[in-house]
Amino acid sequence: MKKRIKWNPRFITSLFIAFMCTFNCMAQNVIKGSVNDGSGEPLPGVSVTVKGTTSGTITDLDGKFSINARNNDVLIFSYVGMNTQDIKVNNQRFISVTMKDDVASLDEVVVVGYGTQKRGSITAAVSTVSDKELLKAPTMSISNVVGSRIAGVAAVQSSGQPGSDNATLTMRGQTGIVYVIDGIRRTSADFNGLDPNEIESVSILKDASAVAVYGLDANGVFIVTTKQGKAEKMSITYTGSVGFSQNAEQQEWLDGPSYAYWYNKARELQGDSQVFTAEMVQKMKDGVDGWGNTNWYDKLYGTGTRTHHNISATGGSDRVRFFASIGYLNENGNIDNYGYNRLNLRSNIDAKLTKSLTFTLGVSGRIEKRDSPRYSADPNAWHNVPQQIIRALPYVPDTYEYEGKTYNVSTPTASSPIAPVASINESGYSKSNYSYIQSNFSLKYDAPWLKGLSFKFQGAYDLTYNFSKIFSNPYEVMIMNLPTIESTSLTYYKGTDASGNSISLSESASRGYTFTTQSSVTYDNKFGKHAVGAMFLAETRENKSNALSATGYGLDFIQLDELNQITNKTGNGAEKFPSIGGYSGHTRVAGFVGRVNYNYDDKYYLEASLRHDGSYLFGGMNKRWVTLPGVSAGWRLNNESWFNAPWINNLKLRAGIGKTATSGVSAFQWRNTMGIIKNAVVIGGSSQTMMYASVLGNPNLSWAQCLNYNVGVDATMWNGLLGVEFDVFYKYEYDKLATVTGAYAPSRGGYYFSSGNVNKTDYKGFDVTLTHYNHINKFNYGAKLIWSYAYGRWLKYVGDSDNAPEYQRLTGKQIGSKYGFIANGLFQSEEEIANSATVKGYKALPGYIKYVDRNGDGIITAAQDQGYVGKSATPKHTGSLNLFGNWKGFDFDLLFSWGLGNVVALTGQYTSVGSEGTQDNTSFTKPFYHGGNSPTFLVENSWTPEHTNAEFPRLEITGPSNNNGYSSTFWYRNGNYMRLKTAQIGYNFPKKWLNPAGIEGLRLYVEGYNLLTFSGLTKYNIDPESPAVNNGYYPQQRTYTLGVKLTF
Repeated sequence: MKKRIKWNPRFITSLFIAFMCTFNCMAQNVIKGSVNDGSGEPLPGVSVTVKGTTSGTITDLDGKFSINARNNDVLIFSYVGMNTQDIKVNNQRFISVTMKDDVASLDEVVVVGYGTQKRGSITAAVSTVSDKELLKAPTMSISNVVGSRIAGVAAVQSSGQPGSDNATLTMRGQTGIVYVIDGIRRTSADFNGLDPNEIESVSILKDASAVAVYGLDANGVFIVTTKQGKAEKMSITYTGSVGFSQNAEQQEWLDGPSYAYWYNKARELQGDSQVFTAEMVQKMKDGVDGWGNTNWYDKLYGTGTRTHHNISATGGSDRVRFFASIGYLNENGNIDNYGYNRLNLRSNIDAKLTKSLTFTLGVSGRIEKRDSPRYSADPNAWHNVPQQIIRALPYVPDTYEYEGKTYNVSTPTASSPIAPVASINESGYSKSNYSYIQSNFSLKYDAPWLKGLSFKFQGAYDLTYNFSKIFSNPYEVMIMNLPTIESTSLTYYKGTDASGNSISLSESASRGYTFTTQSSVTYDNKFGKHAVGAMFLAETRENKSNALSATGYGLDFIQLDELNQITNKTGNGAEKFPSIGGYSGHTRVAGFVGRVNYNYDDKYYLEASLRHDGSYLFGGMNKRWVTLPGVSAGWRLNNESWFNAPWINNLKLRAGIGKTATSGVSAFQWRNTMGIIKNAVVIGGSSQTMMYASVLGNPNLSWAQCLNYNVGVDATMWNGLLGVEFDVFYKYEYDKLATVTGAYAPSRGGYYFSSGNVNKTDYKGFDVTLTHYNHINKFNYGAKLIWSYAYGRWLKYVGDSDNAPEYQRLTGKQIGSKYGFIANGLFQSEEEIANSATVKGYKALPGYIKYVDRNGDGIITAAQDQGYVGKSATPKHTGSLNLFGNWKGFDFDLLFSWGLGNVVALTGQYTSVGSEGTQDNTSFTKPFYHGGNSPTFLVENSWTPEHTNAEFPRLEITGPSNNNGYSSTFWYRNGNYMRLKTAQIGYNFPKKWLNPAGIEGLRLYVEGYNLLTFSGLTKYNIDPESPAVNNGYYPQQRTYTLGVKLTF
């Protein structure tokens, strides 16, 4: 009998439900959604993948996505700089995701020497600046923007002249910074000439374990990565700004009546009669009888303008991606006829030729034009325009009419007359035009037969063209005759330009190319918990250049300012033939690099590198090549099983040691060289060229080398509420190259090596960066505090004499120490002078500077009593505080920067060519110096019998001696300062307002630069970043800018 199966209805129902649930889980559905950032704005480019599969997509420009997934699938959302999120589908058909910043940034890819690494695995001292940070300041040279945002980097901007306002950068106290753009070593001019809108990121390598791979002359490295295309729909972005600039510190100089008052008072103290009467002063005010009241400073320093435009496009597919950009910057200085404009072009293409073969091509061009009057604004140049502005006497009109013609006025000085208006508008011009064409290309092959193995060849061919033209046009001016007590009116006579009365025209042209090749093999793979990497690279750099120049004299028509129009005549009618010049150069450098990396379970990291470089600067195989090793290690404590501090997101210890090397000598110093003098002797009735022994070569000349030690810690706590990067470093530099002239006795007859590896220095300090990120509802805010300390000293200085006292030896002193007397206030009476040591041969008066007799011989002499007494002009402590935030489309960014522990010398030792080491007063330290005007602060605070507790020496015009002109501590001022360096406020319009018009993004912003300065020097109207001892320079600028960013 067959048993009949009885079906239970409940069982059948349960089975059906289970089957349908399984079917639903297995069936794929279209899942849609949107991704926003922390401020609620759509976030394009977010990667959305199905976990465990190769299925994926990215969000579009509106932050939206669509993907096929099952109900039990997990979607992974990832974006650079933000935390990766895993979200289960779980029957959802529309998923909204808000991405949060990755405060630890461990997966952020950082560009390092000849490659990239994840931030979490970096064991060296490396910092980065993003493109967003670079765009938080007005468009200008990149050095001015980056310098204040990186720990360990000090930036000093000592000029505000358009096109010459780059900051001087030092890395942990040292110069010798290498600039790498898209993997190729380039110049600081290339770095500062970049348009910020082209830059993706800047990495800064600070210790030798990271820097050593770049070899020759690399004490620090700035690595710039320009923007690449993205595999998405093409977008076009326009960025534009307009602004104006003024002097950051407005100096105050005497006007006509004030000049008359203080000049008379100074003459009275000298026992001389007054020159200026009340009637003359009234005529100055009325502007009659040749008198006037011209504020040359306010008249000639006006308001400059600046405009910047950039259009960029990016897009592509999985196979081909592109980025293209064109930018234009124009600056008109706040002194007429000073200008700078720059045109930038860039195109980057990435192509996936096959599954294993990738090709990249980057082409960029740049044209820079600089315009100025024939008279320079360089503080070291003769009769530079800023010097003329502050020296010009104020009691004259700016123009004077003579025989029916109006002329610019010139006023006398102790040497040549000066005419600032004519020098700016009538002296001629100096124009330069630089053209740069640069190309990068690479071919990378990923070996399909071994995972992680790749071969790459990269090359670059850079061309530089320069054309300069200087036209010297001697102008006519009315030169004022200095008044006397009997003068009722000011008289003038017609004169010419102080540089002479001859027209001249100079033209020069140069061309150069640099060809770089890099051939490399890399291997990166992971075996369980072990990750290994290796790289070997061979690099060559070749540079060739040539130039020519010519100067001709005389033109019949100045409008035809061409060399083929010269007449070979001077202004006096004498014949003068053109002069010509030229040169050519050829250099080569080769190097080999090897590097290995090891990472165990993201806890223990090890990196070792080796660079072997050769240079033509040194002779012989033993001297020509140098080996530069670097080793670093890291330990991530928070990944240890025993570590139990959940409030610490990341904690890593780092340590490294490495060696760098520098050259710094002219070619062929290792060989005996000969000199040539044309037409030196007459033989057989005709002139002959003579050849003579010039320099005794030093066959032992070699690289200067530097050992670098670094210990650091990286930490992120409380999900970004506190981030810490702290590094301590020590650098020992030995075999430093220097001239050795002073190291040999005169009995050697001058026949000795001119250069040698003779000096030693060291540097020590620390860098610290503290960050804070937080939000209150929809208000996101943050802060970044940077503090750096770097102190360099001489361990051995060959120029020290064996019998010199300790205070005259540079060994053991700070690098950059100032040299001078120690001052002990001002003499207050003749009795005090009689009982004190005074400068030998110099008469002293009450109100003169009193110097310390350091050797106790009863007299003051520079040879015996001066020494190294002042700090360096470079701050030992530098830092910045960056405050930023955003709320409902509004955003702000404030950057305060400072420098501490340095000294600014109002006078001391001049550094200009031809005056090196000269000690004398300046216009900022001696009233009416060189027969010119005076700053108000100086005369108002000078010593007089009624004002003995004065800040400055005796009020006088021409005293019995130059006692006060020596370099001394009396003139050194605390250089500490803080600046509101940049400030920016912007507003991003909501996308829902813009999308109907086809606009993807619109942002308006206002920004400023050098907005506020807090320093003890501002009471003198002197900028704390002013150049060395000078008599006038182009002041740093305060700028205000209005900008827009529009994306389609």
